[in-house]
Amino acid sequence: MPILPDQFEATPSIRLLTEAAQGLIGFDRRLMRALLARPEETLDALEEFLESSREDDLLDITEQAFDLYRALGSARALPFYLRLLEQREPGEIPDELIEAIAAHGEAAVEPLLKLRAKLEEGGAHGADVVFVLAALGVRDGRIAALLRETLAKDPYEGALCVGLSGDPALKHDVEAALKALPESAVEERKVLAECLESLGRESQEDRQQDADILGQYPEEALPMFEQIKPQQVLEFLEVEDARYRAEAAGSFLDEEYGGEVRARLMEAARSDPAPEVRGAAFRSLGERVEEPEVRALMLERLKEVSDPKERCGLLVGLAGATQLAEVHAAVLAAYQREDLRAAAVEAMWRSLDPRFAPNIAEALESADPEVKRHGVQGVGALRLAPLASRLVPLFDDEELREDALFAYAMAAPGKTNKKGVEKLFSEIEELAGGLTGSEEETVALALDRRLEMEGHKPVFFHEEPAQAKPGKVGRNDPCPCGSGKKHKKCCGA
Repeated sequence: MPILPDQFEATPSIRLLTEAAQGLIGFDRRLMRALLARPEETLDALEEFLESSREDDLLDITEQAFDLYRALGSARALPFYLRLLEQREPGEIPDELIEAIAAHGEAAVEPLLKLRAKLEEGGAHGADVVFVLAALGVRDGRIAALLRETLAKDPYEGALCVGLSGDPALKHDVEAALKALPESAVEERKVLAECLESLGRESQEDRQQDADILGQYPEEALPMFEQIKPQQVLEFLEVEDARYRAEAAGSFLDEEYGGEVRARLMEAARSDPAPEVRGAAFRSLGERVEEPEVRALMLERLKEVSDPKERCGLLVGLAGATQLAEVHAAVLAAYQREDLRAAAVEAMWRSLDPRFAPNIAEALESADPEVKRHGVQGVGALRLAPLASRLVPLFDDEELREDALFAYAMAAPGKTNKKGVEKLFSEIEELAGGLTGSEEETVALALDRRLEMEGHKPVFFHEEPAQAKPGKVGRNDPCPCGSGKKHKKCCGA
């Protein structure tokens, strides 16, 4: 049986980590509190978990393991941190990792020196390790020697490292490096001067920051119902918590499923004691609304059900049957009710029934955010070109931006061919003031779907997204702004 939050405290840490990685437990504050409440057991579990083969996991919990190690503050975390450091691309060390290692002070010196030697022997540059050694703030002759070496090779990088270390014994080395630089080396001279100023201060800034680990997690998170196996989802239909049953039942919406799932959804729709669970089951049964038994049950309940939670699910589930007069009338009637309007608009756009276009247009002006969201989705689903321009102001709405981008890409006037959608992509990017990586994928997906709907091959997605966002830029890489300078001397300064 699934493990619910009220069972976390009685469940071994290793099982909690394993099931979280398998998507069966949501990573939230409840789980983190349960793991942090038993430090040694959780540390043992982390080591066991990270050393085992994890090929079947849905979720890579490296970041969560990092957070747990930081919160527990144990010296046992250091080998894990160093593995992360070794695996990073040059110049891409997150501040959080530097801070986590720096918190171990002198204990981290020997392991870091060994790691640097290992990297240098393997032909890799150990500059990042030197940067982390500097961040320790430890007075050690070996670290000082590495910082002097760095100053000689790269005054800019050396100044950053020395300033970070705060070692006043290196002040004369920085002065000598500054004196040796020509006046034309403006950036290098500036950072060296700033380094000298920082070394002249009586006390260095405390680099060890308290990490608000719990604040980074939601209070509640559910299992990954849409990714775990159907049989695992069905097990949640048996738990006592109605919220979990409802989420499990509703996770089959827009999914193809087999006979066992259909039977269990029918059972939940008929007899679950909670109206939200029955409604969620009906939403998912909408995938089978063409089947006589499913349709008969839904039409029968449409005449009887008054509870809003169940009726909302019924309306969405019946979206594929709005050609029936009684269903069409029920959706329009629900639109007139405030408690059913969002579900009614969702049913309208899912139906792809053009008779609902006036309601979709009206929903765009709704003060209810869910009604408005479904109105936006309706513009895209029904490809209502005359309404596309009304989506543009929503590009500035943080909550609706991505929905509006997708819908605009689906509905905007323009030719639906390779050249046309490429032109439209550029237009959307300009209208939106630029696109993030995920937004680029959203727009590209919509445009590809638009092409496929008209019988054309996709342009943006074949095996890999064509509009891929570049990776992070290392400190020593050319700056992406095109200045010709290293990133650390330009936008990354």
